[in-house]
Amino acid sequence: MFAHSILGALVSEGSQDVHVHNALSKIIIDNNNNPEHFLTTNPFYDSRVVGKYCEKRDPTLAVVAYRRGQCDDELINVTNKNSLFKLQARYVVERMDGDLWDKVLQPENEYRRQLIDQVVSTALPESKSPEQVSAAVKAFMTADLPHELIELLEKIILQNSAFSGNFNLQNLLILT
Repeated sequence: MFAHSILGALVSEGSQDVHVHNALSKIIIDNNNNPEHFLTTNPFYDSRVVGKYCEKRDPTLAVVAYRRGQCDDELINVTNKNSLFKLQARYVVERMDGDLWDKVLQPENEYRRQLIDQVVSTALPESKSPEQVSAAVKAFMTADLPHELIELLEKIILQNSAFSGNFNLQNLLILT
């Protein structure tokens, strides 16, 4: 508790020292003192250091830290290891990064099917962003996944009202 007080005082005095914020984040995580809010709103901690610290304590908090720092490899590893495919799918969809899509959709990825299932069933239907849908469709086409692409298009066109009237997606579904 004493360390928490000292670190809190340093932060309230305006300290932006990464080590102070890393230490404070670890105390907040261990005390379960609204850690998700802290990890989401504090811009000064090192995402890799704090994410690694969270991995064995609460992998979902590691995802929050890694997401904030765009630590793609670390987030993919912790979500794979802990079967957090829904969180991984949301992250990949939100990032809209072609290289990240290529990495997770590689045939060698033993968790590819679980990720695809969550992208199709959860992450894209939740999305309201045409850019996110476009990036996902492009990624599935690049990865040569026609059956999964049909599954994805059917889901977002037939069940997602935000894109059900999108003629480009409808035409793509017909052509696929």
